[in-house]
Amino acid sequence: MQGDALPGILDHLADVKFVGEVVISMNRMGGEQFAHAKDFLSRLHLPHRILWNDGPRVKALYKDLEQAQLTSYVPGKGYNVWMALGYILAKGEARVVATHDSDILSYHREMLHRLCMPTMHPNLAYQFCKSYYGRVSDRMYGRVTRLFVAPLLSALRNAIGDHKLLEYLENFRYPLSGEFSMSLELARTLRMPGDWGLEMGMLCEVYRNTTTRRICQVDLGGNFEHKHQHLGADGDDPREAKDGLVKMARDVALALLSNLVADGVVLSEGLLKTVRFTYERLAKESIQRYHDDAVVNGLTYLRHEEAEAVEGFTRALAVAGREFLMDNYESPHIPNWNRVNSALPDFGERLLDAVEEDNA
Repeated sequence: MQGDALPGILDHLADVKFVGEVVISMNRMGGEQFAHAKDFLSRLHLPHRILWNDGPRVKALYKDLEQAQLTSYVPGKGYNVWMALGYILAKGEARVVATHDSDILSYHREMLHRLCMPTMHPNLAYQFCKSYYGRVSDRMYGRVTRLFVAPLLSALRNAIGDHKLLEYLENFRYPLSGEFSMSLELARTLRMPGDWGLEMGMLCEVYRNTTTRRICQVDLGGNFEHKHQHLGADGDDPREAKDGLVKMARDVALALLSNLVADGVVLSEGLLKTVRFTYERLAKESIQRYHDDAVVNGLTYLRHEEAEAVEGFTRALAVAGREFLMDNYESPHIPNWNRVNSALPDFGERLLDAVEEDNA
């Protein structure tokens, strides 16, 4: 709300006719900030609710989840998305849910139309739609996708061989985009990571819970402009950092490794070492190609910064590999909503009451 993007997003949403309700799922707010959020968002002339994840009412629900040994709340995007889905499922009025970030400077209502159409159109049968878009202005952005995910998937395929999950993931043009739409039927079945491995983990869950014939991706347009994350302080332990691209790379790697093992792949210390060295070679080789792209298209290219990013991502991959091989490592998946509603049958009703009372 302190940035430049959200007012423009709210203005565009005012002219959208097919949205039944907007849920703004937030965290890291005190009482005064929450009151400001309600006032700020009152300009949105669509039915809307703010889901205050670390407010006293919703926090009490998270405590119940922990006591039932279902999950332990960690502030961040993963739990924000997950609890918002729980609220929408409990309300029971929607057939399709769409999510997107709130820091998109170039937002236009057509983006939402494109994102929702494959899952809403009565003559289409898609359960999940993932977005992709160009991250180019005067230079290329999307460093985690370009310099980490793409070469890592190639390195894993080189080390493991052909694998359906890797082939599936490689077919996404922007696997880390935060914009997707899906049916509520599918949303009930998905577990998701509670950290920055959210997008990668969700793609793997979608792969397991529906057929690839019901999954699509859609172009939201070029020059998609939103917040650019910093790399992270040099020497920071990716396990301890709270933000930054190196922290994101560590979480993405853990989500990917966990899902490969869950799909029957045996990952040993020697194989992960091979993957790390192969990744580093492929990522460094890609720097020359991106340099050439920049020259041909008249873009600024900061080659030293790209090389620093690869070094940081290599460090994150090494940390993720060591952490993954530890005996006490557990995948940070939040249980799906079918499991929660089975364990705590009144949870959805209590969540609705908590949100209504917060917004009253």
